Amino acid sequence: MLLGALAATLPLIVLLIGIPLMMKPAAKVAPIAWLVTVLTAIFVFHFPAKVTLLAALQGGLTGLFPIMYIPFGALVVYNVLKVTGWMDKMQGAMANLTVDRRAQALLIAFGFGAFLEGICGFGAPVAIPASILVGLGYNPMMAALVCLVANTGPVPFGSLAIPTVTLAKTTGLDVMKLSQMTGRFMAPLAMIMAFATVYAMSKSKGLRGALGTILVAGLSFSITEFLVSNFIGADLTSVLAGLACLISVSIYLKFQKHAQPWLFEGDAPADRAPAEFHFKELFLSWLPYLLLAVLVIAVNLPKTKPLFSGAAAGWHWAVIKVQISDPNPAKFYAFTWLQTPGTIMLIAGAIAFPFMGIKYSVMGEQVGKTFKQMIPSFIAVACILSIASVMNLALPIIDPKTKLAFAGDLAVKQISMVATMANGIVAMVSKHVYPLLSPLFGTIGVFLTGSNTSANALFGNLQKLTAQGMGLSDILMASAGSAGASAGKMISPQSIVIAAAAVGLAGKEGLIMRQTIKYTIPYVILLALMTFGFAFLFPGLVP
Repeated sequence: MLLGALAATLPLIVLLIGIPLMMKPAAKVAPIAWLVTVLTAIFVFHFPAKVTLLAALQGGLTGLFPIMYIPFGALVVYNVLKVTGWMDKMQGAMANLTVDRRAQALLIAFGFGAFLEGICGFGAPVAIPASILVGLGYNPMMAALVCLVANTGPVPFGSLAIPTVTLAKTTGLDVMKLSQMTGRFMAPLAMIMAFATVYAMSKSKGLRGALGTILVAGLSFSITEFLVSNFIGADLTSVLAGLACLISVSIYLKFQKHAQPWLFEGDAPADRAPAEFHFKELFLSWLPYLLLAVLVIAVNLPKTKPLFSGAAAGWHWAVIKVQISDPNPAKFYAFTWLQTPGTIMLIAGAIAFPFMGIKYSVMGEQVGKTFKQMIPSFIAVACILSIASVMNLALPIIDPKTKLAFAGDLAVKQISMVATMANGIVAMVSKHVYPLLSPLFGTIGVFLTGSNTSANALFGNLQKLTAQGMGLSDILMASAGSAGASAGKMISPQSIVIAAAAVGLAGKEGLIMRQTIKYTIPYVILLALMTFGFAFLFPGLVP
């Protein structure tokens, strides 16, 4: 069992050596890890080559459609707004609303960063707020630290919740239950990270005077995140929570202008007076994202969801369904292209752009440029989802019509590479210890890949199978791993490189990591204790 578990970890060892240790891009390391996975599956675990390669193909296609198609659609719209100047107007409104440095951090790094995480992710929630803060006079190291610490609460629901959707697809668990449990983790953690955002820049002496702003930012985000994730669904959780935070903090600050602002040494308040913006201009700059929220809700209503998912009569054209690696209809490759947030984001942009004076030719140009921009991410995520598909492959595969084995021997059960790893964990770790370790898989996964989506694909099924082997809740353990991914974001080489580049500290990534790890460790410990509490003290709170 031990040798099998070690062999199953070979792809993860390649990722560990290649990305954080050798500092190679994920787009270069992931294909090597993919090759190691396929060869290990065929020659060590003796899976048929054809079945293995077809499973790899299906995983890779899933990585592209719908996984990477979602941030692609969001990034196209973002890039259009950026080149046409509308994103500058939106950023300007955020930057000039207050002169208090702590309030700026909460508004820009915490609220605006969460909104960016919800709509596109892809490094934007760190890079854009960090560059704005530097432009406002923040020390570059402080700007990077604040944005990395602030970008934790929205991560599992980032890029229109693709990490949570991927977790559901990889594990076969109910996406709504995963959304609910993840929201129950992240809502209180986000509240705490609002305090951590201010503490990172001002230590304890700056917390007192900012208590009202922190509570408004933290509570507005956390309450919205909890309600949306538990009663509406995952897709819009970070988008709506970020918007709620921005609106609430903006209204609060409007009535706090008389308060003494907290400034850096040498700041002159008069030099940083808020600029005036026309309401129409501000409304139009947000119009694509407001339409996105409306359309996502509209296509997921009880009466409309069967139509846009291709389940209703006459609407089969709304879903692309292909049999690739498995005769079981429940495991067909299916892409509901009309319902996916990627398509909805593009439609929202196409509706909004004429009102903003943006020509469709600009959108066409950005489609091509965004595609080129995202090629490394396409390669990395497609390979990682392909790896996950192969590592989760088990035999025999039964044809539901003939009841015969499509692949493998009916008399011999051949468990997956992930199941082999899970069995090794079950054999070595106590049932009462594993909940304390579960969040670490998400943290390590993001540290390795830079992506919550990829981490969930790699470790989601491991969490599920280990939980089932120990008699624990698979929903709880899988969600704990996804919540733990937020801690990994703070120390992920990819995130830190993006932050360093945005603030002009290229080459100083190690210094940034030394600062962020101080917040990562307490976060993981607290999440581990919460997981233990849900598992053994309050199991009734687990969906």
